[in-house]
Amino acid sequence: MIKDEFLQQNAFSKHDYNCPLPKTIGMMKCIVTYFEACKKVLLESQKSETKKISMALIEETFAKTIIKDLKEMKFIDPATPDKEMQKKLDDLAETIDNEFRKLLHG
Repeated sequence: MIKDEFLQQNAFSKHDYNCPLPKTIGMMKCIVTYFEACKKVLLESQKSETKKISMALIEETFAKTIIKDLKEMKFIDPATPDKEMQKKLDDLAETIDNEFRKLLHG
């Protein structure tokens, strides 16, 4: 995800020519939140006798929601006001936390 969604640039994209600092920080925060949530769920589910969660299940469960949103965050227009961009990415990080909490305790 870091390589394909964060570092890779598309020279033909109107949204990928520039990445302001708030967008860079917000994108990385979302990726790290996703990574940490995956790690936590995988480790905690291994302790459970009843509910085993795999990375395949996580990817299947969140393919059309969280993973899609993570892949699309690079398309946020760099001209978006900083506060609006920060809120959008902070909301995504919060959604990631909430959805993983539901998956684990759901």
